[in-house]
Amino acid sequence: MRRSRQQRDLRERRDEKAFVFDKDVTRCLGEFERDDWELAISARGGDVPGAAAECGAAGIPRGAKALWGRSAQEAAETYRRWQKRKGTR
Repeated sequence: MRRSRQQRDLRERRDEKAFVFDKDVTRCLGEFERDDWELAISARGGDVPGAAAECGAAGIPRGAKALWGRSAQEAAETYRRWQKRKGTR
């Protein structure tokens, strides 16, 4: 619980937004304000397409990924660096 609060505080300080990408993180499908996204994703129990629909974006496919950043490019790059560190790509 404490870690999630710290993450929310960090996103707020950095003025980050949520960006929804296709499953391969090659195309950004939507951009959402932090407060709106946090409420929607929490209400939907982590369901990205459902949270996106709650925020007004229809047609987000299953397998879509929600990533945080100040820009879509930053969010995707951070995700790719994380994948490399984890050895998943």
